[in-house]
Amino acid sequence: MSEIWELVDGNKCKTGILHERIHSNLIPKGLFHIVVEIWTKTPDGKILLTQRSPEKPMGLRWECTMGSVLVGEESIDGAVRELAEETGISAKKEDLIFLGDTFYDNWIADSYLYMPKEMPKLSLQAEEVCDAKFVPVGEVELCSDTLTTKVWEHFCKYKDKIIAYR
Repeated sequence: MSEIWELVDGNKCKTGILHERIHSNLIPKGLFHIVVEIWTKTPDGKILLTQRSPEKPMGLRWECTMGSVLVGEESIDGAVRELAEETGISAKKEDLIFLGDTFYDNWIADSYLYMPKEMPKLSLQAEEVCDAKFVPVGEVELCSDTLTTKVWEHFCKYKDKIIAYR
């Protein structure tokens, strides 16, 4: 069964309109679905990057944890769920820091920072993620040619905030 999203308006208010992921290219103009991305920064200043499964679009490219918010979820709930599903990292909503949002034609990226108190143990979701690595925040740009385009753009947008939080 396909994922079901609740579309939001330009103010990120829920509209009550449900939409199936398989029809993501048919989202009406002026409406959006929300995608969350979570930048995990370890106590020693490293960023978790995960490698997309080869079966997914942009397979084998690297990214931060990300996924779509499902019907009935708030953005933060989707972030907590995606982090747990894809990496096995269990975070609480109050431990996520909202970095900002980025609007596209039919989706909005809500970006979060998660800073665990100790190095997280990973349990990767094979359908989504085939590998993971921790990269010093100052060296993420050395990986830019292997990152998905949007993730690289978002890292550049939020890099100073990610570095500043301790």
